[in-house]
Amino acid sequence: MTHKRSVLIIGAGIVGLACAELFARKGTNVTLLDRHLPGAGQTTRTGGGIRLAHGSDLNVRLTLRSLPVWERFTDLFGVDIDYVETGHLFLTASAAQLDAFGAQATLLGRHAVASTVMDKSQISKRWPYLDDLSSSGGLYCSAGGYVNHHRVVDGYLRALLHLGVTIELGCRVEDLIQQAGKVIGVKTSDGEVFADIVINAAGPAAGRLTARAGARDPFVSRRHELLIVRPKRPVDANMPWLIDVDRQVHVRPDGDGRALIGGFLGHDAATDPERYEQSYSNTWASQVREAAHRAFGLIEPDCEIVTGWAGLYPGTSDYLPVAEVTWPGMVTIAGLSGTGLMHAPAMAEIAWDLAHAVETPWLDTAVLNSRRFDGATQQLERTGF
Repeated sequence: MTHKRSVLIIGAGIVGLACAELFARKGTNVTLLDRHLPGAGQTTRTGGGIRLAHGSDLNVRLTLRSLPVWERFTDLFGVDIDYVETGHLFLTASAAQLDAFGAQATLLGRHAVASTVMDKSQISKRWPYLDDLSSSGGLYCSAGGYVNHHRVVDGYLRALLHLGVTIELGCRVEDLIQQAGKVIGVKTSDGEVFADIVINAAGPAAGRLTARAGARDPFVSRRHELLIVRPKRPVDANMPWLIDVDRQVHVRPDGDGRALIGGFLGHDAATDPERYEQSYSNTWASQVREAAHRAFGLIEPDCEIVTGWAGLYPGTSDYLPVAEVTWPGMVTIAGLSGTGLMHAPAMAEIAWDLAHAVETPWLDTAVLNSRRFDGATQQLERTGF
């Protein structure tokens, strides 16, 4: 592992996989490093969501740019990712939040994304099984849903092997190699690897690498938990993904009458990404089922738990990603705050443009630079769940 590579990508999560596929498809010689198996970090510890109903112009643009990949994944990669288009229904009992939903609908309309602000009677008329909501209204966007993220990883890996990407697993990055003010490679547990460009797509560990380069660490990881449950009354497979923004709890169908439940329940604290519990908490499991029952009337507080897990949303203080040339020779693509899966194809395009010092035609990527944290005011994504 001492020979030169054109591009070295650190992290085989969904963002690293998407970057590796795009760079290799464009003819670049690519090496992909990870200390674990591909997708074994945070990529497969989410709900697999694809969402257009964001609250920031940036996230709407990123999803719109990525969406064609998810819609055509089977044709592009030869793997069916079970894309289920449920749409999203955000709910609230707050008049102020309903006004915010109106502003969000206006934002989505500027991007030709259809959405509707609905009152409780309109919701129960469209979805009769939601006649026991505690909310007074909501915002519905029919576009978006969820995919099988394990199959997404499989599809990307098949493509990388076909394109001749070198994949080194069980390989821990220990330090950066710098020369004349430029990152030229990394020191790993297996030796040194040199490259013209290093892509830092290390997820929760991305900040450790930016700090090694002498730059800021703008990242914060937040622990989240998810359950798959089997309610006594099966959940309709066509039900929209439900998000109660007041209680901070969400539910989506999971097929065969099951449901996926998650939510911060008002607790959104930073977590050490190197030391966090990967199993769900029994206390949280009781609380989230109770919250879902009170919010939606669909989930019994004592319903059967099929399985569950905890993961990280590696993010930033404004819940928006960082994409920048952190140091000459090193591009950082990280901090997506739980949107990594849905935005991976778009972020790979941005990584290519940054690596080649060209402008991204569909987005001013200056908004993604970590220098934004120096300012007194920041754009803030408020619709993460």
